[in-house]
Amino acid sequence: MTAAGNSPDSATQLDVVFDGTWVIVPSVDGSNRILGVDVYSPACGHPQGVTFTNALNPNPWPSPAAFYMLDSHGHTINIQRSSGARAGMPISGIDRSINHCIKQARPLSNQWDLLVSIPCGPDAWTSSDSVDPVTTDAHGNTVRCLSGKDAPAGKVSTMQTLSFRGVTAVELCGAPGSVQNLLPAPWSNSGSLIFEDEIPYIPTLQHERMAIFAMANLAGLDMSLDYPLPSSHKAQPASSVLRPMNRTTGYCGFSLISLP
Repeated sequence: MTAAGNSPDSATQLDVVFDGTWVIVPSVDGSNRILGVDVYSPACGHPQGVTFTNALNPNPWPSPAAFYMLDSHGHTINIQRSSGARAGMPISGIDRSINHCIKQARPLSNQWDLLVSIPCGPDAWTSSDSVDPVTTDAHGNTVRCLSGKDAPAGKVSTMQTLSFRGVTAVELCGAPGSVQNLLPAPWSNSGSLIFEDEIPYIPTLQHERMAIFAMANLAGLDMSLDYPLPSSHKAQPASSVLRPMNRTTGYCGFSLISLP
């Protein structure tokens, strides 16, 4: 699918970007136009993060420090457009040659950490960061990285960009106020709401509360964290200490699109 064009609505465009390992489930109307999209993060221990930037196709990509961690529950992206609610692009516009697409042959399980629901259809859907999941074995033979009946037969993509045009307001329901404040209000110009399925550790009250609770639970203490702990600029790790990985090597997953 080609990127968004130069329609008049593109001056107030929102790109919702999902980078990494996601299970994406679009729904369609009777004419096979997309009515909405549910995006699940599989329960695999990845910390999910989100950020917003006032740019389409941002270059450079936002730094890890720009992402806020999200709680493991359902979120809804409420998008208001000048033309009101409407169905989006045809489902056939998703490029199946560079995506792992399956038919909805069985229901999803409850083994997910994060759900992002978008109750309207995108005007464009662009897949990128596409790779052919093949490698070389110990004998120098080219082999596919995945096996099994439902393994992808061709390329896969790790980034999905859903574009919405004519946007007048956006709200990420279920997210904390610090995340809501990232979104322009009133909405103006264009921008990208980016979801990462795996980010380095970022100090947040949510993350620190989890650590304190685990420690208190282990020691049998009545203790909780109500405010963030003060930071110590002197307590920085030595250069030899391994930092959290941030896409310095290969990917550990890709987008799986479940088609109706």
